[in-house]
Amino acid sequence: MNLSEREAFVTAQEAAAFLRCSPITVKRLAREGKIPAHFITNGVRKRWRFLISELADRMQAEVSLKASSAPLTQGGSGK
Repeated sequence: MNLSEREAFVTAQEAAAFLRCSPITVKRLAREGKIPAHFITNGVRKRWRFLISELADRMQAEVSLKASSAPLTQGGSGK
């Protein structure tokens, strides 16, 4: 994979727009290890960066996990 094919990192603000939450929530989830994140630091503060593909994969896994552990309900035909 060459440089032009690589996915670009996005900021917490861009990740928040994708996840439809606030940038503060995105940073908190990153600190807690609940979403995939990468940080760059200048020795003083962490600046979080995200890959949309990793966030999408994580959210899909969460949805799949919740769907598979949810109780099945009877519905529809009454058979």
